[in-house]
Amino acid sequence: MKIILPEFLRWQPGAEQWAVPVSAWDTGPTRYLRLRRVWLDGRPVAGRNIIFPGVMPVYSLSAGARASDPAAFLATLGREDKRYACSWLILKAAGLPVLHAAGGEHYLELEFITFTGMTCRAATPILLAPLPAHPHWQPAELQMHNSSHDDGHWSPAAVVKELVGRGYRALYFTPHADLIAGFWEEFTHLCRDLSSTGAIAVFPGLELATRNSAGHLLLYGLKALEGWPNARDPGQEIIDRVNRLPGFAASVTVSHPFGRPPWPWEADPVVDYSGLEVFSGLQWHFDQESRPLQLWRREVARLSARVALTGFLPSARAGSDWHQVLPYQGYVTYVYLPGNWEGLPWQEKKYFLDLALRRGNTVASRRGGLAYFLINGQPPGTLITLPPGAILEIKVYWQGVVEGNYQFLLFQGGRNMEKTIWQAETRGTGGGPRPAWTVELAAPGEISYYWLYVSGPDQVLTSPVFFRPAGR
Repeated sequence: MKIILPEFLRWQPGAEQWAVPVSAWDTGPTRYLRLRRVWLDGRPVAGRNIIFPGVMPVYSLSAGARASDPAAFLATLGREDKRYACSWLILKAAGLPVLHAAGGEHYLELEFITFTGMTCRAATPILLAPLPAHPHWQPAELQMHNSSHDDGHWSPAAVVKELVGRGYRALYFTPHADLIAGFWEEFTHLCRDLSSTGAIAVFPGLELATRNSAGHLLLYGLKALEGWPNARDPGQEIIDRVNRLPGFAASVTVSHPFGRPPWPWEADPVVDYSGLEVFSGLQWHFDQESRPLQLWRREVARLSARVALTGFLPSARAGSDWHQVLPYQGYVTYVYLPGNWEGLPWQEKKYFLDLALRRGNTVASRRGGLAYFLINGQPPGTLITLPPGAILEIKVYWQGVVEGNYQFLLFQGGRNMEKTIWQAETRGTGGGPRPAWTVELAAPGEISYYWLYVSGPDQVLTSPVFFRPAGR
């Protein structure tokens, strides 16, 4: 018997509730479990603070998976499109007064019992730590599904409640185009209504399949659904039409490039999109050699010469793409926005967020840490023009969430070249608004780009800053 819990769970200190996904797997005949007891930091949690189904299904491991790790087997379910939904344990954190005020790491342990009296346990850490507060970098969830207009598991209100407890400031619902058809106006009004508390700004987006469902695109900044049929048009045609929409704030992101379905990069390369999901769905590898990051690096190199001509760059994005089967991943995309963004009316918030996504002013974070750099005061997603030899002052900032040892690598790319130009190591979660490091370089004589990657207990990838020599 194997009880699977996420290896990482984080909420804001003071979150009203925690939603913990649980699933059970076995090679034997057991088909159901009951939750018997819950402990937090070794202390029993009272039943009044627990919401859980009367029984939890036990899924059967296939013969080919019996010798492997059930957690690894779980990773294949999304690719196979099997609907093995998690059960959800809701802990009313507000009913635990001592814990409610305490941050840091805590230890959750669950005990289940079969109908024959056999018990089994599982445990996982829970981190209570706020997402970094910054006047410009706002944490957003850019790909989310719901049960009212889409194939998600939770209602829009339930999703919003969960994300508020995790510290997000912006959310895009991205229903599939074939499921939202006929409900766009109602959907837009709902997003506006869900934003009324001011805790989080909610906006309508769209997930659109390309011709023959050969890949998915995320569309932001739309004002209507008409004219966007699902699975009919080639990817490049969709991108070009979005980029020409009135207002020039709409944009396209390539969704789950190696998900289901994967994007056909060799057969159908595209240009002038504004983002590529480097962290998406149930992903197991986040290092520089992982397939999404390798693809992103190739795309940045391939498209770097177009940036100065078109203004479009493949910025780094994260999207949890949560539906109903697998645990919510909690990736964060930080978006660079005006300092007064949170106080703006809904429509103006939407405009500035849409515009920042089109420009590519983003940082992708696996677990919520914020790392970024400024070159002569300009954030990721910008284009700088200076004479060759001019000083590039690079300031690197770090506001982490998870304690541990981190490595920082600053890369420079150009024509047929990519190299590390600076690196550092540190322990801890960093500090506030002052830069952790400052580096000075001479501006190169050719088109180049710079990006930052952070590894350790968390992984963070910034979008590039592009450089063009004056006169080129």
